[in-house]
Amino acid sequence: MVYFNRQGALQDSSKLRQKPGARFGGAMAKRKILIIDDDLFWHRLVKRLFGEEDYDVHTADSCKTGVRMAEQHRPDCILLDFHLGDGDAVDVCTALKRGEAKPQYPVIIVSSDPGAEITAYAECRADYFVLKGSHSMMELPSIVMKVLGNTGTAVSWEPGQ
Repeated sequence: MVYFNRQGALQDSSKLRQKPGARFGGAMAKRKILIIDDDLFWHRLVKRLFGEEDYDVHTADSCKTGVRMAEQHRPDCILLDFHLGDGDAVDVCTALKRGEAKPQYPVIIVSSDPGAEITAYAECRADYFVLKGSHSMMELPSIVMKVLGNTGTAVSWEPGQ
C-alpha cells in the first residue's frame, strides 16, 4: 500500500513492516500461534501468512492434539476452528480450562459456519470470531495483534470466564 508520510512524501508501506518487538527497541522472542483446524490447506495458508510476520506457528488437526499442543507449547494465541473431526471449539475450550496450568492465551475462533459465532462467544468465551474467507485471511494478522494487545504478549485470559 502506498500512502503519504508526515512530511508529505509518498511512501510504500510494504517496506515499513517491523518484526515483532522491533518498535520496542530490541530483540524479542517470536510469538507463538497454535492453529487447531482439521483443514490442512488452512494450516498452510496461515503458516505462510504468519511465517512472514515472524511468528512461530504450530498446528494441530484435532481437538485432542490441539489441547496437548497448547499445554506443551504454551502459545500466545490460538486460532481454533469451530467444527473439528473429533469435537468442536467448546470441547477444546472446556479441556483447556480443566488443564493443570491456567492458560494465559486468547482464543480466536474461525469457522465457515456463521451460526457458530454466538456459541463461540457465549460458550467458549472467545476473544474474537472470524468467518473464514479470503477477506478474513488478510485481516488475521491485525486481529491477532489486537487480541495480543499489540505488545507481543498475551492479555490475561482464561477460557470460560
